[in-house]
Amino acid sequence: MRRRQTATLPFRPPLRSEQLVLRPLERTDAPKVAALAGDWEVARWTLDIPHPYDMTMARDFVAWAQDEFSSQRRIFLGMVARASGDLVGIISLTRNGTDEGEIGYWVGRPYQGKGYAREAAAVAIKLGFEVMALRRVVAACMPDNEPSWRVMEHCGMTYVEAIQRWSIARRATFDLSLYAIDRPAEEANT
Repeated sequence: MRRRQTATLPFRPPLRSEQLVLRPLERTDAPKVAALAGDWEVARWTLDIPHPYDMTMARDFVAWAQDEFSSQRRIFLGMVARASGDLVGIISLTRNGTDEGEIGYWVGRPYQGKGYAREAAAVAIKLGFEVMALRRVVAACMPDNEPSWRVMEHCGMTYVEAIQRWSIARRATFDLSLYAIDRPAEEANT
């Protein structure tokens, strides 16, 4: 199997926060991804995780995420708890056009409520501004997903508008709350 190159990335993974190591996904993550993302209580809050979600889907996702990462189309990072070494979730940062990016994240149910999403989102936003030179970072969640919009607000994001997107998990179009944060003016001028 060929080794995916990350030498051209504008940053050097892994990234660290107080509780997490954020690193590219590895093939060996597939069983944990299948177990965590296969939980309806995780999948139902996402747009892109089908349900049921099995090992084949997890393997395919990890391979695709590695390709996206190495091509820099989308940066997927596994959230690994520093204390236990467990993969607890995934965060992504996607460039939408030239100066806007979008973050997306999920945390497995056994690991929710520990601040992991908040830490990972803060790191991803910083990466977007400081390394990718984005002007704005956005994120969206279902309006009734209070933990997710609280993460966004904690990271300084503010509500922008209601939008609609298709959810693979729910097999329907849903209203979402779009949040955004702009790069601080002092950073934008440097």
